[in-house]
Amino acid sequence: MIRELLTYISESPKLIEAKSFGHLAESISLLSRESRCKSAWLSHRTECKNFIKEHLDEAIHFDSVLVLGSGPLHEIPVEDLSQKFKRVVLVDIVHLRSTKKSLSHLKNIEFIEHDISEIETLLKNERKLIEKVPSAFISENWGMILSINIMSQLPIHLRGYIKKKLKNKFDQSDIDYYLLQSTRNHLLYLKSFQRPVILITDIETNYYDKNNKLLQTDVNYSHLSLPSPSKQWSWNVAPIPEFDKNIAMKMTVQAFVINSAK
Repeated sequence: MIRELLTYISESPKLIEAKSFGHLAESISLLSRESRCKSAWLSHRTECKNFIKEHLDEAIHFDSVLVLGSGPLHEIPVEDLSQKFKRVVLVDIVHLRSTKKSLSHLKNIEFIEHDISEIETLLKNERKLIEKVPSAFISENWGMILSINIMSQLPIHLRGYIKKKLKNKFDQSDIDYYLLQSTRNHLLYLKSFQRPVILITDIETNYYDKNNKLLQTDVNYSHLSLPSPSKQWSWNVAPIPEFDKNIAMKMTVQAFVINSAK
């Protein structure tokens, strides 16, 4: 806990929203969870990296690749991207110094701090539930775009900010619709690139008791028309007692290639 606090104090993200919406704190705590759950997460990370590597040849060229939701890069084969593409652009609302330092030997890597949803500043400044399909980076001639384990995360920080800063300002039904639209608009954003897109996202969360009996399933995207996945696997995201001393959490993850020319 002390190490996390010191890291939080020492970091200086460019975007105010990185702190006000909890992204910085989440990024730091993720590193601690990673240490505790490393063996449980290994198969998920391997599946992500292998899927990406298997589909890189679907890029329309190898001049540049855009990675949305790069985070600590645990699920992204950065070395392979660096070798395959002349330019690798990693986009997230915060990149920790340790992450940047770990890739300092790769000279064709660029870090950009950007709110992928493009609505956090609107929510903070306007104090309204304004929807928007993101538009950043679309005009550039990318060979491929990657959205890795970020789509289902978009509503989480929005919900937290609304609960903390805008409590009782909106009807719950309006909040729920707004949060659903944030994932819908991300999917529309990916499709608007008109370039091959590798999308990896959890699509449901399953809760199990100590006897591995399924207790509950939460579905993320019943409001979306996702294509058939190219691959699916289970992610043991929170084994007992990480989430709860009596309950384990596992996610169903699906991988897609959108806008593929093949």
